[in-house]
Amino acid sequence: MSTTVKDLPKDLIIVDGLKGELLKEHKLKPTESSEKNLLPTADDVQQVKTQLNTLTGIAGFKSVSLKPTETLEKVVIHGEDDIKTEKTIQGVLQAELARDSSLSAVSDFEWVNLKKAETADKNSVPSTESITQEAEHIKLKDGIEIIDKSKLSHKDTMEKNILPTKEVITLEKSQ
Repeated sequence: MSTTVKDLPKDLIIVDGLKGELLKEHKLKPTESSEKNLLPTADDVQQVKTQLNTLTGIAGFKSVSLKPTETLEKVVIHGEDDIKTEKTIQGVLQAELARDSSLSAVSDFEWVNLKKAETADKNSVPSTESITQEAEHIKLKDGIEIIDKSKLSHKDTMEKNILPTKEVITLEKSQ
């Protein structure tokens, strides 16, 4: 025994209720819609095309079309002959002469022409109190950090929190 839609009461028919909800006037707040999926601009597309063209031009470049050229060396690197001559006696003599002339220039310097300058000690030495405090602190740290663990012994902990007995509890309740 099946019932038809016509036989059902109108309260139970969802279609009419839903149709009424859809067709009645609604009080909604007005909002502006904005497009969130923006397409690239013409400038963006042009930039990407330019980059792609540059990359394909670099990838397709043929080095065979280049002309060979010679570069001019501005920095002269000493050759083996130059190095060998510097190591000879002549090179040693020149080094000795340069050293002697430097020493004579230093020894002939007139110290009298220098101005007298007073130096101020800006990095003061800490007081003996602070030095002894720091030394004690370092000894304490060393004593803590450098401990011989073999001298330690294992100890079991005992809980000393003693709970009251029944008699004590009843006695406290009676008071």
